[in-house]
Amino acid sequence: MDSITKSFVFSQPMLATWATCCILFGVSISLFGVDQGWITFVRAPGKKSDKQDGSADKDASEKMDPETYKKFTDMLLQSDAAKECLDNPDEWKRVPYFWDGGKNDRSKALVPGTLHGPDRLSVEPVMFLNRDRKRFVVIMHIGKKLCGHDGIVHGGVQATMFDEITARPAFWNLPRNIALTATLKVNYRRPVLANQILVFRTQLANLEGRKATVAAQLEDTKGNLLSDAESLYISPSNEKLLPDLSSHIKTIESVYPGNF
Repeated sequence: MDSITKSFVFSQPMLATWATCCILFGVSISLFGVDQGWITFVRAPGKKSDKQDGSADKDASEKMDPETYKKFTDMLLQSDAAKECLDNPDEWKRVPYFWDGGKNDRSKALVPGTLHGPDRLSVEPVMFLNRDRKRFVVIMHIGKKLCGHDGIVHGGVQATMFDEITARPAFWNLPRNIALTATLKVNYRRPVLANQILVFRTQLANLEGRKATVAAQLEDTKGNLLSDAESLYISPSNEKLLPDLSSHIKTIESVYPGNF
């Protein structure tokens, strides 16, 4: 009898293995139940929702009021770089920088969403297109929340803006007006202080088939060179990868009055 009883006694390692299997099985069933909607979670009494505790309204609270937004935009338009373009309407034409036409959710985009707001990319940059459609001037204000070292604009932010801005000549000149970044090289010449107006100048350097090389410079309002960059863009051969933007480019050029 003792020998029979002992045969059914689990050893300690066996019990541990059995318990682990039971726990894993229970967790698996629970997760499957949640996925199928059989199990739901109820918020604990007194627990505020995201909307109630204000986190859902965080973006709204960070938006700049219309009057201040206009003041910053006017400040960009009154810069020497902007005046130079505005005074030469036969050579330069203003075009919108955020060029989605309001059709896309900007909150999901890096520059018009994440980087755009008070103390960041304060307002939509002011952009001018040259008659040759190979040169652009972009004027913007970058605030204190886009810094690496205190008061100095992060190098990654500069690289992001170079990538954005050098794309303009590429898009305007490559087949189907669409492109992807292949390479980007940035030379940081001087620290870029935050809370100031900055001027990007970019131009198409070379166009060969589906490849476009674009150069750009970042200056302060006094014309001091702060950094420069060179990018290579390629228009994809697979037409299904990205849509043709030819008609969209024409729409962008028609937003503000004036014709070349």
